[in-house]
Amino acid sequence: MNSKINYGEILSKSWQIVWKFKILWIFGILAGCAGGNGSRFNFNSGNFGNNQNFGSGSSGSGQFPAMPRLFQNMRPEAILQEVLAKYGVWIGVGIVLLCVLWIVFYSIGIMGRTGLIHGASKADAGAASLSFGELWSESTPYFWRMFGLNLLIALPVFLVIVIVLAGLGFGVYSMAVNGTQNSALPALIIGGLGIFVVLMCVISIVSMVLWFIAEQAQNAIVLEDLGIMPSLVRGWQVFKSAWISIILMTIILGVISGVTGFVAAIPLIGVIAVAAVGVAGTYAAGAANSMLMPIIIGSCCVIVYLPALLAFSGALLAYSQTAMTIVFRRLTIEPAQPAQPEQPEQPVQPALSSEAAGL
Repeated sequence: MNSKINYGEILSKSWQIVWKFKILWIFGILAGCAGGNGSRFNFNSGNFGNNQNFGSGSSGSGQFPAMPRLFQNMRPEAILQEVLAKYGVWIGVGIVLLCVLWIVFYSIGIMGRTGLIHGASKADAGAASLSFGELWSESTPYFWRMFGLNLLIALPVFLVIVIVLAGLGFGVYSMAVNGTQNSALPALIIGGLGIFVVLMCVISIVSMVLWFIAEQAQNAIVLEDLGIMPSLVRGWQVFKSAWISIILMTIILGVISGVTGFVAAIPLIGVIAVAAVGVAGTYAAGAANSMLMPIIIGSCCVIVYLPALLAFSGALLAYSQTAMTIVFRRLTIEPAQPAQPEQPEQPVQPALSSEAAGL
């Protein structure tokens, strides 16, 4: 197995592939769904100011508003029971809906990553053209194995982090309940934070190694048609044989992604800065009624720029995945040996007779 790779050749070949086969950009956008963060919108309304107390109602009596007044004399467990009794169904529906949305987007992301690996491999092998339907249909047989592999890698790490955070929270709760002496409290807090930091560092290192192995295992599933466990074994073999090259390529791609991502974000930063200056200028000029206009204009500019930013992010992710796929191919596929030139046949010398041999 080759342990040396040509970084310049891989980076150049990846760019040529991504630029030629722009259908990979779409799979890059889809692959981003597996790693995207959801947005949380919070709408609040109230009537504050106008010389009224924070907790005053419409009558100005100084009592809690209607909703908090229901819970002001309750114990925490009673509040929880009351909330669940009133809104438990809606909370359950919201949780189920969020889980369904997560599964849908994560599945789309898995298909996008699978299509990227398959398409990059075909392009590196010399494919003349790639189509969305072709890559999607040919990537479908690998979906469940890719889904199971990512779940197998992510679930233990998630559970360990939850256990560590739960242990830290339980420790803080125990100190609060047992009334720890003030003199011992700083030492316990510092010791607990120290243990927490060490554990998180260990978890981060282990997670990083698992991610490197999983990256190679994903390529093994798609390119070598392996199962989940055999792909993990294969991923470990590939990573162990060339871990320096893989880590160095990952760092190079990370730097490229960081720099180009910052450049792509400059227009957004500029729009936000101009909108902020506009709001501050209108406020300083006393034109409070015009403060909304810079925000509206800035929001429109962001919306117009979003498609370009989405295409750029898809191309960037496609480039990174293509490079890592080519790395796997260079490490696992032995280059063809050059054909040896054929040796000319030597003329057969006639056998000498015994009389001639004795002369």
